[in-house]
Amino acid sequence: ALGESGEGGAESDSYWKKKEAFLRGSKVSLGEKFSSEILLLFTGRRRSTGPDRLLQEALRTRLRVVESNSKDVIQLFKDLSARLVSVHAEKDSFVLTFKTVEEIWKFSTYLALGFVARCLENFLCDQSFWLDPELLSDLEINVTVDEEHLATLYLGLLLQEGCFFAKALFTRNDINEDDEDQLSFKKNDLLLARDTGQENMWEGTMLSTGSHGLVPVNAMQPLPYPFYQWFLRKYPGHAGCASMEKELFEHPIVTGSCVAVVDYSPQTPDELQLNQGDVVQIEGLLLRGLAVFVATHTLTGQTGFVHKAHVKPFDTAPLGRRLLFLTEEERSALAQVKPCSIEPCDSGLLDKLFSSDISSVYRLDRLDDSDFMYIKSTPKHDYKVSSSARQSLMSERSSGTPPYHSSPRNSLSQAPSRLSFYQPLSALPREPERWTFHPEDTFRELDEFQEEPPLFMDESSWDGDEPELNDPTLTLLRQEHFQAEFVPLYDLQYSFLWVTFGGRSEEDLSGHLESVRECAKRMGVHWAHRRACFLLGRLCAKKLKLSQARVYYEEALSVHVDSFSDTPLLIALVTNLTAVYLKQKMADKLPLTLEKACALLLCLPCHNFTSSDEFELLNLLLRRAIVLGDKYLEARVCYLTSNLFLSLRKPDDALPFVERLQFLSVTLSANENQPVAPVDLNWLLSGLYHRKYMPYLALASVSLDSRQDHSLQDAFQRIELFIKNSVRLNPCWREGTSLLPAQIVVYLQQALVIAEREEELNTQRDLCLGLASLYQQYGALDKAVRCAQQGVETGGHINEEEGFEASVLFGWLLVLTGQAEKAQAILKPLLTSLQCSDSLTQRGVIHNLLALCLRRQGEVSEARGHLQSALIISRESGNQRNQALALANLGCLAIDVGAPSVAEILLVRSLHLFVELWESPTDEEHVQTYLWLGRSYKDRRRSQDIRKCYEMGLLIALHAKNLHSQMVVAKVLSRLYADLLLYGQSIVYYEHCAAVSRELKDKRLEGEYLEILSSLYLSLNTEKSSRKSLDYTKQSLRISIDLGKREEESETWLQVGRIYYLISEDELADMYLQAAVKTALRMNDPHFTMSIYEEAGDVYFKGHRNRMASLPFYRDGGLPFARCIGDVHSEFRLLSKLTDLLMDHKDWDEALQYSTLAVEVAGKTGVDMNEWATYHRLATVYYRLEQYEMAENYYLKALSFCPPSIQHPLEAQYYTRVYCRLGNLTLYKLKDAFDAVGYFHLALAAALEDPANPEALYVVYMKLAEIYGNHTPNDELCQVHRDRAQSLKRILGGATAAAAAAAGEEDKHKNNGASCQKEEEDSSLGRSERTGDNITAPRTRETDTDTQTSILGHEVKKEADITEQIAGSSGVNAQETIPSHSHGESLATAQENITDESVHQTTEEQLDLQPDRAVPERTTHTRGIGEELCPGNVQPSIQSSLNTEDAASREVTVENGDAEEDAAEGDPKHFFTL
Repeated sequence: ALGESGEGGAESDSYWKKKEAFLRGSKVSLGEKFSSEILLLFTGRRRSTGPDRLLQEALRTRLRVVESNSKDVIQLFKDLSARLVSVHAEKDSFVLTFKTVEEIWKFSTYLALGFVARCLENFLCDQSFWLDPELLSDLEINVTVDEEHLATLYLGLLLQEGCFFAKALFTRNDINEDDEDQLSFKKNDLLLARDTGQENMWEGTMLSTGSHGLVPVNAMQPLPYPFYQWFLRKYPGHAGCASMEKELFEHPIVTGSCVAVVDYSPQTPDELQLNQGDVVQIEGLLLRGLAVFVATHTLTGQTGFVHKAHVKPFDTAPLGRRLLFLTEEERSALAQVKPCSIEPCDSGLLDKLFSSDISSVYRLDRLDDSDFMYIKSTPKHDYKVSSSARQSLMSERSSGTPPYHSSPRNSLSQAPSRLSFYQPLSALPREPERWTFHPEDTFRELDEFQEEPPLFMDESSWDGDEPELNDPTLTLLRQEHFQAEFVPLYDLQYSFLWVTFGGRSEEDLSGHLESVRECAKRMGVHWAHRRACFLLGRLCAKKLKLSQARVYYEEALSVHVDSFSDTPLLIALVTNLTAVYLKQKMADKLPLTLEKACALLLCLPCHNFTSSDEFELLNLLLRRAIVLGDKYLEARVCYLTSNLFLSLRKPDDALPFVERLQFLSVTLSANENQPVAPVDLNWLLSGLYHRKYMPYLALASVSLDSRQDHSLQDAFQRIELFIKNSVRLNPCWREGTSLLPAQIVVYLQQALVIAEREEELNTQRDLCLGLASLYQQYGALDKAVRCAQQGVETGGHINEEEGFEASVLFGWLLVLTGQAEKAQAILKPLLTSLQCSDSLTQRGVIHNLLALCLRRQGEVSEARGHLQSALIISRESGNQRNQALALANLGCLAIDVGAPSVAEILLVRSLHLFVELWESPTDEEHVQTYLWLGRSYKDRRRSQDIRKCYEMGLLIALHAKNLHSQMVVAKVLSRLYADLLLYGQSIVYYEHCAAVSRELKDKRLEGEYLEILSSLYLSLNTEKSSRKSLDYTKQSLRISIDLGKREEESETWLQVGRIYYLISEDELADMYLQAAVKTALRMNDPHFTMSIYEEAGDVYFKGHRNRMASLPFYRDGGLPFARCIGDVHSEFRLLSKLTDLLMDHKDWDEALQYSTLAVEVAGKTGVDMNEWATYHRLATVYYRLEQYEMAENYYLKALSFCPPSIQHPLEAQYYTRVYCRLGNLTLYKLKDAFDAVGYFHLALAAALEDPANPEALYVVYMKLAEIYGNHTPNDELCQVHRDRAQSLKRILGGATAAAAAAAGEEDKHKNNGASCQKEEEDSSLGRSERTGDNITAPRTRETDTDTQTSILGHEVKKEADITEQIAGSSGVNAQETIPSHSHGESLATAQENITDESVHQTTEEQLDLQPDRAVPERTTHTRGIGEELCPGNVQPSIQSSLNTEDAASREVTVENGDAEEDAAEGDPKHFFTL
């Protein structure tokens, strides 16, 4: 426990000797930082390599998961006798507190014995850990606490209670006569100290004398160990400790011989006569803490008591290095003690755990990954397994009665004829709680009793004048030496009442024994006299007549006989008499027998108790050990005390002493530098904890059991003990309701090792098959295959029939692992061997499995043949379940080959049979068949039938309470409704999946379903659904945190921020987005952190409000981080977004800085598209700053990155708009009409490449007409362009009118049809101009430039309202009212008359290029630009509309990933989007 020393040495001053605390009166000084809470830290490590970071993170994750169910954690520490305050998973710690000294005592004991660490290992390790024995053997959990703090808590609680036991630090005899209230004491005296409120004095009570008085505070030291405080409070009494003289013996326990150092004449007949120099041989042990021992004189051969003060060591040696305080006989006897409350296992334990019908029931196929991974087909308890079911070891042993069915105790006839005085008279009971008898054992024991001699007493012998002549009792009791018949006389159960004296009443027996006593006394038959007095004393003690019993015992002891001729009688007599003295507190008589009783009790091995009163003597000895600090003496007393309580069927009373014995065993072995304790009591402790309903401790102790001498019976009892306590912790593990806990693998493997050692082939085979079945249930198919293969090899050594079931299981596992050819090679010989047998069902099983193999190999015809054979056999045998399974497999085969109609017929027939088998355990098979039927309907688009099949499957799973089936079917149903766009129903079933995963305690699965539910609710796009989505996302966030998945956690923080932004709670949105970034920063993944920075800013950047809130994420966080990690692509994207954001905010000066930086970074990306986008954006910024020369320069620089030949209409639109802007810029701003004509001619050439956009042609023609009419007069060219524009205007007017009429008619039949079509067309071209964007047409009259622009803009605006109906995909909204013209002139004819003339001038607000996304693909500068811009190579995510500068930046995003994805899909849209 708390820092105990090994052998009564000085205790650690830092822990316990806080004298300064006690010098200050009743208030202990616990320090300024004293806290009632203590920290328990745990660390995962590998035995081979030390601390393991991955293991620690896995344990931390598991703790987060179980922390959500605080009830389990609280129960764990409640079993460990601690009070849980809080859990800190990130700090790998638990905060505990204690309210009583007893709690600290128990917890510190569990901590020292390793139970705390093992409980945490069982609690925190995932089920997958237990499936890997090699990994498990290398892993361990270490726990640490601040022991000094724990000791401080202990002292504080002692003083808080105000009453505790202490030991005197020095002797005090100089008491003044005036100080009558003060108490005198000697060093090491035990006192009960009470706080009286005085400054320097406490009230003390001597344990030895009961006297009390005041004692100085500085003279008292609290007993250092909580166990001592508990023991002395529970069992108060006299310590009886005399001061020891100088000790001559070096070791605390020795054997061998001693030599007399003085002459000694015996005071009583049972002592040895000694002369100086005589050598005596120690009988049993010599304990340093006792004054007397038993020895045999080497010359005379007499045995008697010897005072240790009269001898010195001669040829002594300590006990063996692995014994320490027990003899070999005691160690062996203790190892045979079985845990309480564990019933003997029957012969069907393995069949009960792993009842398999693999050789009698068909297996269902698996079509794809959406099917059930494994269908157990576990029969119910009343299901009759075929005759080939395996037989366990217990029913096949050839050596007599099976061990589990043998009688729990030996018959009296089997007792040895003579026992030495230190041999055990009876072993410790193997089942201390209760015996379990079988009828055959009862009759066998009756036969044994009939073979015994007749009872000593009959009716005629009770009376008579001369009982000495005919009394067989006197004949029995007068034997001089110990006889086997005397065993019932001395045992603890008083069995002489019914065994020796035929069950007579105690009153009659007392009278008879009294007459035998008188007769023996009169006749001088000393042995009969002594034994009769002893029996009379026992009868009186049984009736609690202690004074009368003492008289009989003293008379028996006074009879002069050679006492050691019947050592068991001497032991029983002296110990019982001493116990009576102690109970009656006869201190004057106690010295006569005390030391001798102690020697007989402790020195002679394998003591057999005769009375529960002997515990009084053990109490005194334990108090003596506490005073002397003798841990070896304490260990022997604890051994005998636990032995006594177990014999009395008081396991609760025995438990503290067994725990203390285990602790002393461990600590003493450690002090002796021994790696192995003398005896491992964990096996015994596991049963005691099981009886006290402490499942965590029971599992911990059984897993810590390291003994190597367990029998196969012990191994199976250990399995049963594990199962019972696992069920207490998780009721779903009850037999037949769920999978067995994976930890059982450890115990099955231990049993397998023992079976291999004992060469039990049947049990080896059964255990291999059980392990294979368990691995299969947990999906560890590779391990299952290896175990099944071992089972096949073992079964082959028995006989062919015994190996059949193992071979079938082996073949089935090979099918599940995809090894169809190997499985076929295993199964075909089995089918051949069954041809001549009558085992129809087994042949059908093999046909069915062979069909599954052949289907996986593509042999459809052969597979169908085998399934038909299996179906015929099942019909002949009348097995409806196998018929249903065969039909279901045929239906699966039909689905696989694309015959859904045939599959429907077969599956419906199968379902009819399943309905008749409603009471059979076929729910998973039934459900799977419904799923296959639904799939057959799915191929024929019968959605209603699909829904009915799936919902029927869910109803069956609900009725069977099969959570796994419910999960599978609900998931399929939710996907079905999502495909049908019925999101409400889909949400219902996904919520059921989340509830089932919660019931299964699968946090990972629950988190996945919560994310799906969040997305579905968010897609409903209402405030209420958004709130619901927010709730599910937060639940998913908690799970991500619990599972320690930092990446998912960061993304979920981000998603919560998005949802808060959508519901207009920007402050909360910003908080969660910052949390997402902080979580990402804690990861060692800079690129992921970079993406989180950018996505956090995108929440605002892509939103419709508060877009400037993205600046901190882009400018202050993401941009410096991108530069730090050297991510030029991310840096480029952020600079582009910052530029657009500042442009949208009209902060042109700062936008210029970032656009300039973007140009520099774009060159480093190696992507031409990025350079094109940055140059165009920089040109736009200069344009807005009215630096027109720079704007013209960078527009031309941007055009240099474009292909020289036009490959797509979107390219033509881009060229048209850019050249129009350049023309306007040079014409009106730079006043260069000549350059303007060139730019507009280039715009005309581009517009002619886009026949789907005649509006652009119209405005270019009008602009050229204006230039030739006003700026560079040329009437001919002006008229030509004007005529062509008017011709195009008439065509556009007619097409517009027709489109408007068609749109009106469509509106009557379909709501908003035209607008939906327009939206689709607009979306195909990217983002169009924003509301309020105006495109102006050139003015027809010669006026000043500003007036021209205004008038032409007004005219074109009127026309745009009409032309928009026929050119929804156009980026030009010419808005001039155009009169209707004849529709006879086609658009094609008009285009033939159009030559390469100018393009319409748009307003400045419409001419800003918006390159929304740049392409990260690497393109060389020497590659043809036309090749880059072909539909297969152009990236549609680059949107480049010449919209207004005020709204320009809003549309710009540069995201490499989306661009690459669109290019991979071959989207025909160009990256230039209007």
